[in-house]
Amino acid sequence: MSASKPSLASGVPAPGGRCSFVARQPILTADEKVFGYELLFRDGIEDYFRETDADAASRRTLDTSLQVGLEILCDGRRGFVNCTREVLLKDYMTLLPSTLAVVEVWESVPADDLVIAALQRLKQAGYLIALDDFHR
Repeated sequence: MSASKPSLASGVPAPGGRCSFVARQPILTADEKVFGYELLFRDGIEDYFRETDADAASRRTLDTSLQVGLEILCDGRRGFVNCTREVLLKDYMTLLPSTLAVVEVWESVPADDLVIAALQRLKQAGYLIALDDFHR
């Protein structure tokens, strides 16, 4: 599967009167059909996230996905959500439906016993697991 450039999917009012934005980047099959979308938090219409707190970005993507709904954000396709160690250990992904959400694990997340146990729980609950930038 491959990905192309993100497009702005939705703007949702956030606490403090600011808008939260979720960009969606198509993930394509080998025959270039859209399989799903990687959901990326944006704190403005620019194509980047200004803060350096990855946990905050993951939580805000989840919040916006819950407010708008994965079905709408992803046109009925799967939504890939970047998960930090905190998001995995606190089982935040279980707030999203396993039929639409894909757990995307960052390369910076250590594969310790707690993370592996969290991924096993998610897999047993029917979630797909995707590894982001994994190198052997």
